Amino acid sequence: MTTQHAAPEPVIGWNYLAVSGRPIVWAGPVTHPGPLPGSALPPTARRRAVGYVRLRPDTDTAASEQITARLRGFAARSGLDLVNIYTEHPHPYRRSVFGELLQALCRPDISTVVIPAPEHLSEFDGIYQAMRALIEIETGADVLVMSHTTEATQ
Repeated sequence: MTTQHAAPEPVIGWNYLAVSGRPIVWAGPVTHPGPLPGSALPPTARRRAVGYVRLRPDTDTAASEQITARLRGFAARSGLDLVNIYTEHPHPYRRSVFGELLQALCRPDISTVVIPAPEHLSEFDGIYQAMRALIEIETGADVLVMSHTTEATQ
């Protein structure tokens, strides 16, 4: 007779540490194991980040490339290593990449998402605030908005 075990549930908390077979869950809502409190990156390491861009249906390729180039430049000047840019192409039959963005932000080595402007999360302030809170609370990542800096006016 064999015994089947259910898959383990995801850990909720800033960090997860198993001691004597018992989990210790630190305060803070994220869905991945992360570094222990007080651990730091080496002085030469740059924080890793991902970008998120939501394009309008009428955006041409040149404009899309310009947005991503500005996002990469902004991230580099901010001291971030931009490892990927998730580009949303709104279409009724296309799956959203926002879920993929959230999964990437649950990785312990990615700490920031960079967006060109609040409108890239939503054109409506309430929905923008909710999506930003979802990112920050559920993943523990920072949201860095490029248009809130002097970079947007240059």
